[in-house]
Amino acid sequence: MKNPVIQIRGYHLDVYGHVNNARYLEFLEEGRWTMFDGKIDLDEWRKNGRSFYVVNININYNKAAVLGDFIEVVSKVIKFGNKSGKISQKIILANTDTVCVDAEVTFAIVDDSGKALPIKGELRTLLERL
Repeated sequence: MKNPVIQIRGYHLDVYGHVNNARYLEFLEEGRWTMFDGKIDLDEWRKNGRSFYVVNININYNKAAVLGDFIEVVSKVIKFGNKSGKISQKIILANTDTVCVDAEVTFAIVDDSGKALPIKGELRTLLERL
């Protein structure tokens, strides 16, 4: 998996000239989508009644990214529970160790009724590929 690298554009910025806090959530989402690329077919999941839901995000804003910066979104599954898992995500200034944002994302896999599925067996094996 290659981490997404995004160039900061004017439409990412707020009135203060740095990336708006809500945009970082979009960048984190891009990182999660990239995690799935080539590993899990989310359209196939949906056809089979499975969906990936974000149920909680804890985010820390450490350093503002500004116009022209290149950021890299690094994502890694760090924990599985019975019916949820956690992903660690960082947004760093590309080619540096400077962390702009770090976040912990809790997710669940749910069925068509919205009920969280146990993360075991085939489902766990599939998620471990991330």
